[in-house]
Amino acid sequence: MKKGIISILIALSILFVPVLAMAERADSDVIIDETVLEPKDPILATVLSIGPGLLVHGWGHYYTEDYRMGLLLTGTEMLSIGAMWFGAWENTSPDAFAIYGSGGRQGGAITFAFGFLLFMGSWFADIYQAGRSAEQYNTEHNLEFKVQQESLLKGNGGTDSIYAAAYNIKF
Repeated sequence: MKKGIISILIALSILFVPVLAMAERADSDVIIDETVLEPKDPILATVLSIGPGLLVHGWGHYYTEDYRMGLLLTGTEMLSIGAMWFGAWENTSPDAFAIYGSGGRQGGAITFAFGFLLFMGSWFADIYQAGRSAEQYNTEHNLEFKVQQESLLKGNGGTDSIYAAAYNIKF
């Protein structure tokens, strides 16, 4: 019971920590009809699609308010999980369904592999397209995203200058 509660808390923290990071307003906010529009960060969109996007595909698109693509990716993820579950079930009990005839285990393995490829494909599509979706959002709303530099990176002497030097190294 304790392991289940801990697992749920970890999953919730993975999902909602990026949301809290997005809650901070930027200086470049634009107000139209009392609605605050803030530019979307392409890097954050990609990070959201990698981390929380593994659990719920489409996070990067939800961040950029591209709900149609986000729902498509989430639906594809649900379909792939169903295919993997069905393939695993067919593989462990080949006599449960007569769909594949005598090759129940082989059919179950093929169905599982199809579901796995669909799962990974939709996740990689979210990662690949999330940054572009953020740039498209900024273009459509005439917003410009500017990277805000931390005071830590200014190199004001002491240990802070070490971080600043490490950050500014170009390979």
